[in-house]
Amino acid sequence: MPIGFLSDAERERLDSFPPQITPGDIATYFTLSRADRAQLPRTTSAANRLGFALQLGALRYLGFSPDDLDTVPEAVVAFVAKQLDVAPNELERYGRRGQTRTEHLGKIRDYLAFRKPTARDLSQLESWLVDRALEHDRPTLLLRLAGERLLSLRIERPGIIHLERVIASARQRAQQETYRRLGPILTRDCKVRLDGLLTIDAAMGRSNLAWLQQSAATYSPPIILATLEKRAWCKCREVDRWDVSSLTPNRLKFLAQIARRSTNQALQRMPEPRRYPILVGFLYQTLVDLTDEALDLFDRCLAEAYHRASRDLKDFRLAVARSTNEKVQLFREIGRVVLDPQVKDADLRRTIYRRIPPAELRNAVEESDRIIRPLDDHYLDFLERRYPYLRQFTPEFIDALAFRSGGDSTLLRAVDLLRQLNTDHRPVPPEEMPLEFVPARWRPYVNDNPDPTARRHYFELCVLWELRGALRAGDVWLEGSRRYADPQTYLIPREQWPGLRAEVCREVQAPEDGTERLRDRERELSGLLDRVEGLLAQDGDVHMEGNDLVVSPFELIITHIFSDTFYID
Repeated sequence: MPIGFLSDAERERLDSFPPQITPGDIATYFTLSRADRAQLPRTTSAANRLGFALQLGALRYLGFSPDDLDTVPEAVVAFVAKQLDVAPNELERYGRRGQTRTEHLGKIRDYLAFRKPTARDLSQLESWLVDRALEHDRPTLLLRLAGERLLSLRIERPGIIHLERVIASARQRAQQETYRRLGPILTRDCKVRLDGLLTIDAAMGRSNLAWLQQSAATYSPPIILATLEKRAWCKCREVDRWDVSSLTPNRLKFLAQIARRSTNQALQRMPEPRRYPILVGFLYQTLVDLTDEALDLFDRCLAEAYHRASRDLKDFRLAVARSTNEKVQLFREIGRVVLDPQVKDADLRRTIYRRIPPAELRNAVEESDRIIRPLDDHYLDFLERRYPYLRQFTPEFIDALAFRSGGDSTLLRAVDLLRQLNTDHRPVPPEEMPLEFVPARWRPYVNDNPDPTARRHYFELCVLWELRGALRAGDVWLEGSRRYADPQTYLIPREQWPGLRAEVCREVQAPEDGTERLRDRERELSGLLDRVEGLLAQDGDVHMEGNDLVVSPFELIITHIFSDTFYID
């Protein structure tokens, strides 16, 4: 692993003042208090007082004082010089005698309770960085965290090259610790399978690593089937049984990202302690990603079929608009005959046939059967026309994924029934089916459909559509998924809550005793009600009568209150 991860220009920038410092930070770190002023050299020149004050602010702000004070932003120099009532250009004469700066910095260090780092401090910092590197291995982030850590401990930051060495050592130790934690997984057979990822498959013409690295580009049935195939490939190698709980999710993602950016040859050249954890993280994260990807593709494909059914209905209505107008004219002609008082009942049929030939009337009735739509038209029959398209992947999709819910779910029992019907190759559903989950708009097509084949189609489509909504709402989840995981996994585990209760309550500034919290809220409510009563007493149009709030009729006046637009980040 390379020790130096920064360029010369970056090192120079990090060992100097930043080019700009915000006015808030200037006021916070470079404002001289009475105690600060007491530390200023009294018998020396204005240049020494200005340089001393700048070094004091720098140690507070940066955690170290840069060697070159010429890099101090002009705004900072002017701010400090104004407090000392000296000219900003006095800084040019500061530090001509090198020992002066050293003596000043030592005095400032003692005053601010800072100390120079010892070998033990750097060793402890490295151990602390190992834990951070197991979460975020990016060296620039570790460098920033190291600086913040030293500043919080009031340890003067060493030169950037020293920190680079510490960070490189911490990253190396994090790699070794990762390999150690994954030891139970990395059996001989597992290593052989991992190395097999990097060999070229003659049938595909590429490695399994390259195959798994390729993500879905569309949401068509063939792509969904290919995603399910990749997921099944991972499960056949028992990736879902790996216990990787010893590593943080961020560490696994980091390892997976390295594999996704690497070639077969680059990974093969890596030493085993680095290569195998990367491949483990890649396979485990890929299985999770493929599970989420399969559900996302299913969601988008089903939604697209539904939207196309809506468009098909609109196209249908446009296509039959002229025919509908012709039927209305025909109905108008028949109505005139029926309502004509001069036409006797016995002559009604003959009169209608004289104006409208029987063949034309028969064709009109048959065409009306074709174009007539339900009053609450939800275009589900157009969705059913896309059943063969969706059927290209839905059996494999339902069979591959095991859905879960918090209790007895009629929807999941319907999913199990579909899975069984697919296994048995039964095109007709049984008479007794779980239908409690079926919404009202689906019932004419599912519950009351006399055609058993069409009933099966609508039943399956309804199950898939409701499953999509339940996954989005969190009522149904999938094990091994990140995006569609059990909502309980986002909460603090019940067994861990007692140990975390005090810390959480302190952070949210709430009492640990729930009864005390309720009393606080009751007092707040009582105070608000007192305010309401005072306001009501000032307005005769609004008053209380017993437990009822009575508002007299009044003219509603709308005023423009806010003239600005507020943005919330």
